Amino acid sequence: MSSILIAVFFPFLAALAIPFLAERHRGRTAWAALTAPAASLWAVGQLYAAWSAGGGRPLRYVIPWLPAGNVEISFLVDGLSLLWGFLVAGMGFLIVLYSHWYLRPGEALGRYYGFLIAFMGSMLGLVFADHLIGLFVFWELTSVTSYFLIGFWWDREASVYGAQKAILITGGGGLAMLGGFLLVGGATGEWRLSALLAAPAAAGTVSTAAFILILIGAATKSALWPFHIWLPNAMEAPTPVSAFLHSATMVKAGIYLLSRLYPLLESHPAWGYAVPALGVTSMIAGGILSLRATDLKAILAYGTISQLGLIVTFLGYGGEAGVVGATLHLYNHAAAKAAMFMAVGIVDHEAGSRDVRLLGGLAKAMPLTHILMLAPVLSLIGVPPMGGFITKEMLYEASLRPGGPGAWAGFWPWLTLGAGILTALYHLRCVGAPFWEKAGGHPPKHPHDPPKGMLLAPALLVGAALLFGLAPGLVQDALIAPAAAATLGRARPLELHLALWHGVNTPFLMSIVTMASGILLYLGFAKVSPVLEGGAALWRRGPGPDKAYDSFLWWARERTWGLLTLLQAGNLRRYLRWTMAAPVVFLLLLASRLDWGTVSLPPYLTAGFLPTAICSLIVALAFATALFTQRIPAILALGGAGYSISAFYLLVKAPDLALTQIMIESASVVLFLLVFRSLPELEPDTRGTARKARDWVIALGLGAVAATGMALIMATHQVRTIADYFMRTSKPIAGFKNVVNAIIVDYRGY
Repeated sequence: MSSILIAVFFPFLAALAIPFLAERHRGRTAWAALTAPAASLWAVGQLYAAWSAGGGRPLRYVIPWLPAGNVEISFLVDGLSLLWGFLVAGMGFLIVLYSHWYLRPGEALGRYYGFLIAFMGSMLGLVFADHLIGLFVFWELTSVTSYFLIGFWWDREASVYGAQKAILITGGGGLAMLGGFLLVGGATGEWRLSALLAAPAAAGTVSTAAFILILIGAATKSALWPFHIWLPNAMEAPTPVSAFLHSATMVKAGIYLLSRLYPLLESHPAWGYAVPALGVTSMIAGGILSLRATDLKAILAYGTISQLGLIVTFLGYGGEAGVVGATLHLYNHAAAKAAMFMAVGIVDHEAGSRDVRLLGGLAKAMPLTHILMLAPVLSLIGVPPMGGFITKEMLYEASLRPGGPGAWAGFWPWLTLGAGILTALYHLRCVGAPFWEKAGGHPPKHPHDPPKGMLLAPALLVGAALLFGLAPGLVQDALIAPAAAATLGRARPLELHLALWHGVNTPFLMSIVTMASGILLYLGFAKVSPVLEGGAALWRRGPGPDKAYDSFLWWARERTWGLLTLLQAGNLRRYLRWTMAAPVVFLLLLASRLDWGTVSLPPYLTAGFLPTAICSLIVALAFATALFTQRIPAILALGGAGYSISAFYLLVKAPDLALTQIMIESASVVLFLLVFRSLPELEPDTRGTARKARDWVIALGLGAVAATGMALIMATHQVRTIADYFMRTSKPIAGFKNVVNAIIVDYRGY
């Protein structure tokens, strides 16, 4: 238990302490922040050892939260969560190390490292969560912490816009996902992921509505088209944040969700159509948009959208090949893209610009940075001996034998090949424009390689991508096979035989075509560019996701003002009218659904003289309270009505209620008199007769409907009340034998 607590919750404790440390020891802030990912990485290693010692069987750690509501903080340790745990914690360590060299001395280091470490803890909680509600909580925590990281430079309008856009889209998707979880939990009666995935019958209970809502949640988080629009604007964040959140962790949370729920969702009829279509569309859209961009981080952002689409395409094709390919490329893309972001950060740091129109010829001025940019590009294109070559061939293999609808089988390989060629083209442009081509201008600074410490983190990531290609066996059995098996819902790890060379086959020929076509298109990019610009101009004139988002924000700001002023006009009478009219409408709707043939009048409606006289007195005093034009008489009349109610309680043999009513009424009358005697006199009511009549109708209607509604509820069994719950729980939970006392003191108090 201690290991999972350290892995998930230690980063939150560190995030609280870091800002205080930064105020006193700014130079040591990064090194202090490193303790959080280091501790989490050690804890994940301990979890891996315990999982291995248990024969690879899933482990559960449970902390009860709300037992009565079947809500708990529970964690699941299996092959999939361990792969993600190592990825998040390991990447967090390298990002903090890189940030030490990237951030300027005057930056708000405490705020930066605090939110960065809190985000890492949120991601670790997300990937280890075993309860649907717990997963949702950590999911939203990643959105909240990323909001502050994207808007780190809050004095820049673009940063604020990007942060707002990210949290609105990903937060909205999170609410959609929660709706899907509620539908799944309500249909199955089970909220634990481990139990849901282990029950074969659970997959058949997933409705189309639940499937769509969960898919929307994954698509918004992973910036899949058409929800991709938040990711380019999020590039206003510091480059280490982009490397961590927007290449390796947060944007892959949607991928994790689809992987985790794969056994539950894959059998749904819409999976084979919707998921591959979503993936391929994002691959192509992201690639085309990347070719239009001129900011290096924007190029990488759109490229990330394309690569995320590739991983989703793997999952959409399904089967063992598709899932293994998605798992492999998850690892490869995280290492390669994070290294590219860091290299772009170095260019921005040392040249003072990310605009490819000003940069050029940097291969000579920044040779080490050039290598760190070129190597991951070759990996993502799929050039041996980089690890990306293995994943690219697996993608083509999966496209030849997709697991979805057979009618589309001949369509997917060609579309996947086209997307692969586009991937090669935009990655070649990403490295070629700033490093190989002639500069179109002059950057603000004289470019040069950074200090060696700044090169360490991207160099380690490049080494990981290269090592994966040269020796895939180092990770295939320890991490990749167990993660793929957990995704497929299998108890035993898969037997994989990953290698760079499998002979001359169709996937190999598709890889050759991809690389050759990508190089030829890059060499002739000057001829391709006008076509792209023409298409972009046509797209800008038509509707699009960005325009839809901005239009929605404009409508929310400008068109909802009339509704707001209608409800919040600063008029207390209007507020009371709405407050009193709403229950009337609700109770009338409730009464309209009752079967009036089963309603029997309660005996107290035929009471004798004394109860009738007391009730008549209560009614008279209530009218007097409303009719008096001075405060003191109105308060005394209101108190008289309260004391009359206590007399009625005595009449029906409820002395405890009568005593309580007398105490409350006495205190209320005294307080009213003390307060109102200091207020100015009431002004004469100059409203017209029609308005007075309207208010009398609302007030009398509320009283009549409320009284009638309560009488009907007590006279019929058609409406479930909370009375049964009070009767059952007053003694075991509240500790009262007297149910009324429990309601007044305990339940109503809370």
